[in-house]
Amino acid sequence: MFREEVLISPNYKIRDYTELDLRIDSDQETWDKAIDIFKDRIEGRFLLLIQELSHKAGFDYKSFEYSFSSMALCCLLIETLFQFYKGLNETRRGYNWQGMNVDAFKHFFRESEYFSSYISDNESEVFYRDIRCGILHQAQTKRNSQLTIDQDQMIHSIDNGIRVDIGIFTDALIQEYESYTRRIKCAQDGSITLRENFIRKMNFITTTV
Repeated sequence: MFREEVLISPNYKIRDYTELDLRIDSDQETWDKAIDIFKDRIEGRFLLLIQELSHKAGFDYKSFEYSFSSMALCCLLIETLFQFYKGLNETRRGYNWQGMNVDAFKHFFRESEYFSSYISDNESEVFYRDIRCGILHQAQTKRNSQLTIDQDQMIHSIDNGIRVDIGIFTDALIQEYESYTRRIKCAQDGSITLRENFIRKMNFITTTV
């Protein structure tokens, strides 16, 4: 809340979105405004900070510890995007599989053209348990899993873990986000379902903030 107004993003209030009364058949101008609000939320809360922290970690070895903060934000963004893709209020047991967040990460990586060729289902599970859960719950990676820079590929399997290049990983996540916003904007190639789920997720946000 800021000055008695509830903000949905750095530059927009909740009512800026709700007054759009967004629907599948809304005109393009209305959709463009809704997408601007979404982008302001994602970039203001996640993406700009991810880029800044990743840049610091990649170009100043003294700042490499920023990589943990950057990866924590990446994991939050992955869950956020997944919820938008599926129209979910939260990532938990109760979707159409018998699992929890680990399945969300597997599906996210498997369905993304920017990740699917570089991270297997097994590595996705290791990433979730060792990187995501380790950093967010214990402020450290688990087992022997590591974050690094200047690696020749996104993920390397190592003894008792994986090694993740934060620069390559971040670049792929940014491309995934940009691809999603393009698909939502164009409403082509099966994106009607994406639009339906976008509305569903935004409605969850605006009624629970």
